[in-house]
Amino acid sequence: DGRAYWRSVTVLLPDTWPSNCIARPVVGASGEKADILIGVPHPVFGNAPWTQQSQGCGQPGDKIHLSYRQLQNIGRSLVQQWAKYRYGVFDEVGYQSDSVYPLCYRGDRGQNQVTGCSDLPIQDMGMCENPGSWYNFSELVHPDASSSIMFTAEAPQLNRFCDASTHNRYAPTKHNLICNRRSMSDVIIQHTDFVNSVEDSSVVTNTTPVFHYKKRLLTRYVLVIEGTQDMHIRESWTFLRLAIRKWAGHDLPANTEVGLVLSNDTTGHRLLPLSPLSTHVRSQVSGNIPFTPGDSHNAACLHCGIRQALDMLHERYLMRGPASSVIVVIAPGMDHSIEIDPLLSLAVDEGVRIATINYPAILRPLPLDRLAHATGGPYYTVQEQRYNIATSYVSTYFKLANVMFSIATQFYQGSLAGMPLEIHRRELSDDGRSSVTGSFVLDESLGEPAQFTVFTHNIENPLIRGISLVSPSQVVYSAQSDSLVAVRLLTLSANINETGSWTYTIERFTGNPQPHFVQVMATPRSSTAPVVRAHAWTSQGVSPLVLYTEVKRGDYPVLGAKVEVTAIHPSSNGSSLHKEKFELLDTGSGDPDVTKGDGVYTRYFNVGHGGPGVYTFEVTVTDNGNTAYSWQETLSLPSSDSGVRCCGSVVPTPAVQPLAPFQRVLPPISITLSHDDISSQPIVGRIGDLRVEILAADLKARLTWTAPDMGGLPVARYELRYARTITDIIDRFEISMSWEYGTPFPLAPGSETSFTLDFTRNPSLLDIPLFYSIRGFTDSSENSVGGPISNWVRVLVPSPPPPPPPPSTPPTSTYDLSSYSNEGDDDDTIVPRIAKDSDFGLELILPIVGGVALLTICIAVYCYLCVLRRRHGNSDKKAESKGKHSSNRKQQVTSQNTAVTIVPSSPISANNGNSSLSLSPSQTQEPNGLPQFDQCLGEEKKRFSVAQLQQEEQMLQQQQQQQQQQQQHATPHIVPNPNASGISTISNGTSTLVRGRTLSPYQSWTASQLLHEHERRHSPYGGVGEELIGNGGNQTQLPPPVPPLPSFNPQHNGIYTSGPIYGVHPGTFVNGGYHRNGSLVPFNPSLQGSLSSVSSGDRKKRNVTMV
Repeated sequence: DGRAYWRSVTVLLPDTWPSNCIARPVVGASGEKADILIGVPHPVFGNAPWTQQSQGCGQPGDKIHLSYRQLQNIGRSLVQQWAKYRYGVFDEVGYQSDSVYPLCYRGDRGQNQVTGCSDLPIQDMGMCENPGSWYNFSELVHPDASSSIMFTAEAPQLNRFCDASTHNRYAPTKHNLICNRRSMSDVIIQHTDFVNSVEDSSVVTNTTPVFHYKKRLLTRYVLVIEGTQDMHIRESWTFLRLAIRKWAGHDLPANTEVGLVLSNDTTGHRLLPLSPLSTHVRSQVSGNIPFTPGDSHNAACLHCGIRQALDMLHERYLMRGPASSVIVVIAPGMDHSIEIDPLLSLAVDEGVRIATINYPAILRPLPLDRLAHATGGPYYTVQEQRYNIATSYVSTYFKLANVMFSIATQFYQGSLAGMPLEIHRRELSDDGRSSVTGSFVLDESLGEPAQFTVFTHNIENPLIRGISLVSPSQVVYSAQSDSLVAVRLLTLSANINETGSWTYTIERFTGNPQPHFVQVMATPRSSTAPVVRAHAWTSQGVSPLVLYTEVKRGDYPVLGAKVEVTAIHPSSNGSSLHKEKFELLDTGSGDPDVTKGDGVYTRYFNVGHGGPGVYTFEVTVTDNGNTAYSWQETLSLPSSDSGVRCCGSVVPTPAVQPLAPFQRVLPPISITLSHDDISSQPIVGRIGDLRVEILAADLKARLTWTAPDMGGLPVARYELRYARTITDIIDRFEISMSWEYGTPFPLAPGSETSFTLDFTRNPSLLDIPLFYSIRGFTDSSENSVGGPISNWVRVLVPSPPPPPPPPSTPPTSTYDLSSYSNEGDDDDTIVPRIAKDSDFGLELILPIVGGVALLTICIAVYCYLCVLRRRHGNSDKKAESKGKHSSNRKQQVTSQNTAVTIVPSSPISANNGNSSLSLSPSQTQEPNGLPQFDQCLGEEKKRFSVAQLQQEEQMLQQQQQQQQQQQQHATPHIVPNPNASGISTISNGTSTLVRGRTLSPYQSWTASQLLHEHERRHSPYGGVGEELIGNGGNQTQLPPPVPPLPSFNPQHNGIYTSGPIYGVHPGTFVNGGYHRNGSLVPFNPSLQGSLSSVSSGDRKKRNVTMV
C-alpha cells in the first residue's frame, strides 16, 4: 500500500578498502549495526537472498545475506527478505524434501494442493506428482493474482501480502505454525512502524532512498560513574578502579577515545575530557577516579551525568567528526526520574548507545536496564560477593573486568581480528590440592598476541608457589612477568603461538579462602580466519523468557556443541537463593527453536522457585567432548540458477569436519523479573515437527516428534486426537476424537519421541484419511491446561490386500462334465453350477477337483506297491523257512491248560513229556555236532569275550549244577527233542490250546524270553546259546558269553539294583551269563543310547539288545 519505504541506506565499507574506491565521500560510522551482509555465495542458499530468523513471530530476524554475484534486479526478493527481518513473518511456501513444510499436501477431499497462499488458486503443473524436479514458482501463480509476495517474489503481478480474506490458514506453512495461523498482513500491521504511523502515504511522491557510505574508524566512550557511598561496599570501589585501569590500559584498542564523568547526589563532574588513548591517557583514566567515593547515601543525579556525557560527545563530533558513541553508566540502579526521558530521546536521535552495569548491587527502585533498552545498548549486573565484613571475593573483580572487556569487544570499530578472544577460563578454589593441572587447545586460526593470566586477590602475596606452562613441543615456560601486576594479574613470559594442546601447572598454598581465576586470551590470525565465536541474548517483551546463543565457526554454524546455562538469582546480601543449570537446544521444533541446524541454540526459562528479582545467566559453550562439528571450509557452491529454496524446518548439512576442543565463556546476562512477569506466564511448548511414517504391511503408522519445551519445564503427558477434516483438528481440537489405544511416553525436552498407531485395534479406521494432532501438558492431572496444538499430519493406512488367487490348472479328469445337464440351465456345466451356487469362482473349483484326483491316484499307487512288497516278503520267508527247519517241527500240546515257557535247552533228556517241539539250528555244524564259529568275524564284534577259557569251563559246570537242582524242584516236565539244539519247551501240565489252536512262541513267550532267544540266535560267535553241545563223547564246547542283563539280585526280592547296564561287569560266568559278584567297572557311555561306534551291519541287532 506504499505505507513504508526506505528513506536512507547506509553502506558500511570494509576498513581495508581505500576511501577513493567510492565516488561519493566516505565518513566515519556512528556505530550502526549492519542489517544486510553482502558476501560470497552460501554453500546451501547459493546466490539467493536469505534471512536468518532465530526468534518467534513478530520478532526481528538476525540478518539478511546477499551474494555479491547477484546484486542487480533483486528488489522484489529484497522486499520479501525485509519483511522477514523487520516484521518477523515467515515463508508461505513449502520446501523440497521437508516433512513438516512440504511442497504439496492433501486436503480434506484428498486432492493435491500446492502449499502456499494466494488470492486466486495456485496451479499444480505436475509439481505434486513429481516433487523432486525443479519448478519456477512464479509460473504457478494465477496471472490475475496479486498476492502473496511471501509465496514467490519473482512473479511480477504479485504486490501484496495475504490478508485475513485471502489467507489459507490450513496450509502447512512455516508462517501458519509459528504465527498461530494469523495472516501475513495481521502480523505486519502490529509492528511499531505502522501502529504509531501518522504519515499519509498518498502524499509521498519520492520513495528513492539516499545512500551514505561509511567506514568503521573510531569509538568514543564516556564513563558515567556514581560517586556516592552506596558504591563502596567492602572492596567494591577498589575493584571498580582496578577494572577500569585494566579496561583502559590493556583492553581498549588504539582507535578509541575515552572520557570520564563522576555523578554525585547533585550534579555531574567531568573528570576527564574525551581524549585519544595514548600511553599517557591510558594511565590517566583510572588515575582521575578518586580513591574513595563521596559520603552521601542519597541517589546520584544520573541524568546530570548523562547530560554531561551527551554534551561531551556532541562537542567531539563537531570537532573530529562522527564516531561510534557509547555512554557506559555504572551505578547501583536509579530512581524514578522524568528528566531522563528527554535525554534518552536525544541519545537515540544522535545515535548514542548507553551500556549499563548495575554495580555493586541494585540498591535503587529501578535497575539501569531501561537506559540500555531505550538506546539499543547492552546491560549487565555484577553483584559484589562478600567474604567477610571487610573483604570481598576476587570473583567480583574478575566478573566486572570481563563485563568491561565485553563492552569493548561489542563496540569495537574495525576488523574482527583486531580484538583478542577468550579461549579458556577456570576457577581454582581450595579443595585440598596443592598442585592443579589444566590444558587448553590453540587451534590453527588463533595465535599471538596471546596471554596466559591468573587473577589473584593479593598481588603482594598471591599464595602461589609457581606457575609453569608447557607447549605442544614440550617447551616449558615458568618465568613470571610483572607487566600486569598493577591490575593484580600474574602472567608468564611465553610465546603462545604454537598450534596444539598446552598444559599448565599451578602450585597453590592450601587453606587460601580466595579463589584464583585462570584466563587465556588469543587473537585471530586474520580477518577471514574461521574462528569459533559465540553470542548470547534474550527475548524482549516475550513471556516466558527465551534464551538464545549463536555458535558459529566463521560464517558456518557449529553443530553438536554443548551450550550450558547457569541461572543465578542472588539476594541482597549476595548469597545465591536459586541456582540451576540447563542446556540450550537446536532442535528446530518451532517453539522456541525455529530452524534446526542453523547454529542457534534456544530454550525457555522458567522462574520456578526463584521468585521476582534479578536473574543472571552465565553461558558456557564447549565442544561437548570432541563431538562438535561444522561445515567444511572448501565447499562446492551451488550454481546461481539452481532454484533450490531453503530452508524450512532444518538447514541441510553439506560436508562437515570435526572441530578441535574449544571453550567459550560468554559475558553474563542480567534480567530483572517483577511479580507481574512471573504471574503472567503463558502456556507454551508447541510441538512443531510432528511427522508420520505409514507402515502399511503392519497396519500401523509411526508418529515422531521432538519433546517440547513447556516453558522451561518437561512435558508431563500428551493428548493425541484425530479428525476427518483439517478444519476439525485445528479449530475443534477439544471435541475431536481421542486416540484410546495407548499414550506416548513423555521424555526430556529435545528428545526424539515416537509413538505407533496400531490400527489393528480399530480396523474400522482403515482406508480412511485421518488428520492427527498432539499437544503436551505440564501437569499430569486431568484438569490441567494443555499447551498449544501441534502441526497436523495426514494418516491413511490401507487395508491389507486380498490374498492372490491360486494359479489355474487344467482339469485332470477325462470325463466330459458338459455331458451332465443342469435342470435349471441346460447350457451350464456341473462345475460352473457348483461355483455359482456356492459363491466360489471357477478358478477356485478347478484346482480343488484336480488336487483331489491327484491325491486319489497317489494313494492307489502306494497301496499297490505295499501289496507287492508284502507278497515278495512272504515268499522270501517261506523259502528261508524251508531251508532251516525239518518236516517234524510242529509242537503238539494235549493238555487244555498248558502254559508254554521257552528256556535255553540242555543236553539232558526227559521221557515224561506231553508235547514235543523241534527247531533246526540256524548254524551249520560239523559231523561231530559241535557248532562252528564264523572265522570272518572281526575283533570288534567280540564285545563280550572278557573271560578266559578255563574260567568259562568252571562257570559252565556251576551253571549245570544249578540247572539240575532247579529241575528237581520244578513242576513242569521237560520234553527234549534230540534233533533240536536251539530251544526246548517246558510244560507245567496246563493246556496250551486257545480257541482250538496251539499258541506260537511269540504269543506265549515273555519279553525277556524273546530277547534271550534273540541274543542266542544272533550271537557273533556262530549262533550258539548258553547250552553245552556234546556228541556222545566227553568233548564239550563252551557256549559264547551272553551279554549281561540288568543287575539282578535274588536276595533283594528280585529287584534290579541300580548301576550301569551295559558296562563291563567282572564276575563269574554262570548259566551262560555273568554273575555280578563285585564292584562294577566304569560305565562306558559309547554303548548306551548311541550307535556311533557300531558298524552299519550290526546297528539293528545291537539296538534291539540295548532296548
